[in-house]
Amino acid sequence: MVPRQYGHRLTRMTGFDVAAIAPLRNGNGAAKLGLRPLDAALWRDTGSALVTRAAGKAAVFAGYPEALHEIPGHAAAAELAALVCAAGPTLRDAAGAMFEDVCILERGADGLHIFTAGALAYPTDWHLHEKIGQPLAGIHAPVPGFAAKLAAGVDHVFDTLTPARMLTRANWNIVETDTLRYLPALPAARRFDHVTAANAGETLWLRCERQALRRLPETGAAVFTIGIYREPLARLPAALVRDLATAVRTLPQPEALRRGTSSYGAALDAYAATR
Repeated sequence: MVPRQYGHRLTRMTGFDVAAIAPLRNGNGAAKLGLRPLDAALWRDTGSALVTRAAGKAAVFAGYPEALHEIPGHAAAAELAALVCAAGPTLRDAAGAMFEDVCILERGADGLHIFTAGALAYPTDWHLHEKIGQPLAGIHAPVPGFAAKLAAGVDHVFDTLTPARMLTRANWNIVETDTLRYLPALPAARRFDHVTAANAGETLWLRCERQALRRLPETGAAVFTIGIYREPLARLPAALVRDLATAVRTLPQPEALRRGTSSYGAALDAYAATR
């Protein structure tokens, strides 16, 4: 089943939207896995935006070589490319045929899943070169509370993942721009210094990641995809804006500091009260 969120419904093979995937029902900002089973027909976005997104990714890979880490002749990338009917057998080909960015993880000699290859055109404040070669614990080390609260659960998910069982979850962030490639250089106090209660609807954006996880049947590699969706708050349902404000207020302090919520939280609260 596909959950109904804020009056919007996900439909098969027609694309997704922020209101449908935002993991904010009841305004709970606490860290959680939030994984749920995924219908195989919905594991990636093949809606009308696919062509535009694929073209944009090709330009990113050409202009930012660091956005792509691939291994020549990589069997997992070739299997993924065949799965998505890409024009060639490489990770670049596979990523170019997909709306989503792609991460490939494979079991190392110690049994841990290692991030071996990735196509990350549109990151949300992280760099591919800092994560490649890392196990799951290393990949998520900057996330406050991950080791204590989520690490064991994530390891279990990857250890028990099978080709027949796909999973999905979503992440959310408040940002100050609609740019797809979000790698801010300025501190939060500078990035959000123009935001007020009066303009928050146009200057604050909800940026969601629709994430999907599956295991490839031939190579056994795990494929983790990240689809970026974003909308300014003014275009979101009022209930979602109010839940978002509550979620920001209830973030654990270390995570709130990481996201810079003190720089826009008061403006968001005041704006949400008017919706």
